Amino acid sequence: MVRFQTRLDSHAFDRIVSAYMKPAVGVARQILSDRALAEDAVQESFLRVIRKRHQYVPGSLFSCWFYRIVRNVCADMLRKRTREKTRIREIAAGCERESLGGNSPQIPELLNVLARSDRDVLVLRIVHGLGFRDVAAALGISEEAAKKRAQRALRRLRARIHHSRSQPGTLPMAL
Repeated sequence: MVRFQTRLDSHAFDRIVSAYMKPAVGVARQILSDRALAEDAVQESFLRVIRKRHQYVPGSLFSCWFYRIVRNVCADMLRKRTREKTRIREIAAGCERESLGGNSPQIPELLNVLARSDRDVLVLRIVHGLGFRDVAAALGISEEAAKKRAQRALRRLRARIHHSRSQPGTLPMAL
């Protein structure tokens, strides 16, 4: 690690990746219970090693530092996944409550008010259960763009549900 840290020696980094990739995926998989997410977490961990190489203290065990990074990345992913699931449940619960009242649009109607690009992201993400990386690949956009579109779409759906509650029987044409 010191060679990589001080000289940005790519061969040194390749050796680090070769030595730690497989065990790190195992650790991440234990935490995340999903191989694809575990692989994403390990890739992100190696990116953080590159970005935060100046924080590594020479002479200390690299493995301790690296696995702390892996655990932190996994924890971040779990928190994010929990937030996403909570948002989806809130929207679904709002839709269900409103549909029972008879004065609220159903889910297909709600999705139809979204721009096609936003709707496509939500359908791939929620209905088909794809990760953002796969959503991005399917739509030919960056992963960050997929995340932003999902955020925007969820925000618009919340606004739509709120609008439906405040003005029963009306459907705004655009959000």
